Amino acid sequence: MNGLTPSQRDKLSRVFRQFDGNGDGTISLKEFKIACKRFNPNISAHEVEMLAAEMDIDGNGMIDLEEFCLCMARHVAASRQRAQQQQQQSSNRALSTQQLRDAFNFFDKDKSGTISQTELRQVMQTLGVRCSEPEFKALLENIDTNGDGVVDFEEFTKLLTSFL
Repeated sequence: MNGLTPSQRDKLSRVFRQFDGNGDGTISLKEFKIACKRFNPNISAHEVEMLAAEMDIDGNGMIDLEEFCLCMARHVAASRQRAQQQQQQSSNRALSTQQLRDAFNFFDKDKSGTISQTELRQVMQTLGVRCSEPEFKALLENIDTNGDGVVDFEEFTKLLTSFL
């Protein structure tokens, strides 16, 4: 009917009855304010009025069960969409992590789990980047944050993501 399962509609009907303080089948703004404060004591009067206006589809100043369920169905759909977007973003981050790992492995020629100074020099030469020994040392010092003389995956990731 409005995108809700019978179970969801039944639950919403029970919530609706809790909001409908006088049991007349509609929720007045006063009843809505009381119920909202009970569920969220920090909600502002303005937020309550905005929510009530959103739910009062026909604009008669009262929220009936159908309006309540339609609004909740929209919120359920929006929540699902946000959850799907978050899941997609997580997948994108995982892909990005894999891309970073692949790039790191490209630089880590001896597969030691770190990029040595020699490997870093070779990569720079391959890319046509020329720098003096003092410039190379300064570059390595900036990348090698733990000072062990090699670039690990974490340091590599920080370096690359700082450019993005």
